[in-house]
Amino acid sequence: MKPHYSQTLYRAFWFDAGVRLAGILGVKGARTVGRVVAEVYCVAHPRARAVVRNNLALLHGPQLHESSVRRTFRNFGATLADYFQLGARSKPEALALIESRHGFEHIQNALADGKGVLLVTAHTGLFELGGLLMEEFHLPLVVLSLPEPSAALNRWRAAYRRRWGAETLQVGVDQFSFVDITRQLGQGKCVAMLMDRPQGNGDVVMADFPHGRVPFSTGPVWLSLLSGAPLVAATILATESGGYALEALPPIRPRWNGPDRAATVREYTLELAGRFREPLCNHPDQWYQFAPLSQR
Repeated sequence: MKPHYSQTLYRAFWFDAGVRLAGILGVKGARTVGRVVAEVYCVAHPRARAVVRNNLALLHGPQLHESSVRRTFRNFGATLADYFQLGARSKPEALALIESRHGFEHIQNALADGKGVLLVTAHTGLFELGGLLMEEFHLPLVVLSLPEPSAALNRWRAAYRRRWGAETLQVGVDQFSFVDITRQLGQGKCVAMLMDRPQGNGDVVMADFPHGRVPFSTGPVWLSLLSGAPLVAATILATESGGYALEALPPIRPRWNGPDRAATVREYTLELAGRFREPLCNHPDQWYQFAPLSQR
């Protein structure tokens, strides 16, 4: 199966070049270049455009206008420019991108349980920006990551996160990944993970959205039930004024409900997925979902 990313550009060399270019162009210039490059990519890759159109139709409906698809690509280009900005700027300059922050008391409340916290987000906005803010609040963060296409890019992205005090834990589909994650939670850390792009043949739950069903991974809920760590949904979205708004929602503390484990997992996965319905539907052109979604 062909990957959803560009195999030519998704390399450590180009990520490094992006940081250098962002440092030269500044925020405004880098965003402009990012939007232009993304627009060209959108036009030149009809298959990628079709995938995004199909995914956005789950939020918009079949009347989705082509301009919404192109706007999503442009927004992603600007967001990618800001991603590189974080690697080129000082901490105060990077923090200036954050326009508002709400709900961090929910993370602190969840940490008070003494079992760590599972921070769950979706492919919206500049979700890597959360690592910087977590350091600002002195909250230990571990980011779960699937293996990158190359060892060089694995190292690059781990070093990038380390600048803001965030660790990277590369995970697979075996039981050892679960052991590693629960060890981090047991040390009272926040473990960040995405749930809107299920990988492989893992379990998913289909959540109802305005014009279709969106698959969400059951992984966060399984981890919570087996470790006791609360779940906190968080979003990071671009604002019209050019900054970012970060929001963490009240924690969910799953508990087994009777002998039917699958039913419990489904119940809490739907509850967690429901917390992303409003931000996704209100900001569909910031849902950077470039992989085909299963409709099983």
